[in-house]
Amino acid sequence: MTSGIDDERTEANRRAWNARRFDAWRAAFGSPEAEARKIVAEPEHVLRRLLPHLGNVAGKRICNVQGSHGRIAVALARLGADVLVIDFAEENRRFALELAASAGVEIEYALCDILKADELGLGHQFDILVLELGILHYHQDLDRFFAVMRELIADGGTLLLNEFHPLQRKLFWPEGPHDYFQTDLVEADVPNPADGGASLGTCTYRFWTMGEILTAVVKAGFKLTKLEEHPDWVDPTIPGSFTLLAQA
Repeated sequence: MTSGIDDERTEANRRAWNARRFDAWRAAFGSPEAEARKIVAEPEHVLRRLLPHLGNVAGKRICNVQGSHGRIAVALARLGADVLVIDFAEENRRFALELAASAGVEIEYALCDILKADELGLGHQFDILVLELGILHYHQDLDRFFAVMRELIADGGTLLLNEFHPLQRKLFWPEGPHDYFQTDLVEADVPNPADGGASLGTCTYRFWTMGEILTAVVKAGFKLTKLEEHPDWVDPTIPGSFTLLAQA
């Protein structure tokens, strides 16, 4: 059960993610048609952080959790995967479906709060769950989030999480808490993918420690099989992201 406060925060985040988001993606990537040509030419490049952990995805049923603009989903579909995106922003869905059509593939796109994914009737259907960069800090209940992941994935399936590193988000991100152990919620701008773009509103964030993330994954019933930490894009002396692989 979600509290009324949690529902209000989710709705506020959803509104922020729908604020001129389609235009923001166009400013960042160009038109869906232009971006589709790049993906068709080199889908492996879009998936460069993910494919080493996935192998051949042809014929796999994949859920791209909070898949946003659809670039990951479309690239996976170009390699033969059967892909569903679950995301709550209509502006994201619009860009993703135009992108898929321009790339000559079909993807499914469920407009839904991921924590209510049980309402979609998709229990244990997916071979692979793909979560990529900027997922966990939108959730205030990590145990519940990974419990939903376990309900979506088939027994023996693979959870692949490529995410911003807690150290980078908590200590070095300008809008972060600058305290690794702080548990308070933070209000900050929703990401604008267009360099120098105007504010698109604010979101509520909860930044997690690595220990909290790993514990929630294991508690949900996953078996952790790999954890890789990657250098930051700007300062390679600190971790900027990590890749977690787990089996259901």
